[in-house]
Amino acid sequence: MADLSQQLSDWSKAVASMDVTKSSEQLLNIMAGLKVPGVNMDALVASQRDNLEALNAANQVALEGMKAVGAWQAKLLQETMLELSDAIGKLSRSGSPQQLVATESELANKAFATAVRQMQELTQIVVQANQQASAAIAKRIPESLGEIKDVFKLPEGPAKL
Repeated sequence: MADLSQQLSDWSKAVASMDVTKSSEQLLNIMAGLKVPGVNMDALVASQRDNLEALNAANQVALEGMKAVGAWQAKLLQETMLELSDAIGKLSRSGSPQQLVATESELANKAFATAVRQMQELTQIVVQANQQASAAIAKRIPESLGEIKDVFKLPEGPAKL
């Protein structure tokens, strides 16, 4: 169990270290130095930097969601092992065949109710993480569309053919 927790921790640290804004900064600096007629490169670079920051924020939220699922799974495994041990004990203490059937029926009902509850918990974790990650991107889309007109702003003065 501790080994799994350590592996999840190591993996989440590795994923967290992947920051798209840092790895893309050099490319943005190169783009900023380009001169493209009819394109405001400063506005383009600023827009792309903001897009990368939004993407990074969404990635961080998704990572937190994955961590929550991993923690939930570890908790679930621990609970299942305790419940299994308890169930084996109850079955071994059952006396008559009628008591054994009653105990098995009780355990099956409990297992079903637990499975339903656990699926609801997992659904909540995943839905919340997806909503938060989507919100970061959805917030950025209208801003990015508004910046397009600044990117393709033609210089003032007479048009050159």
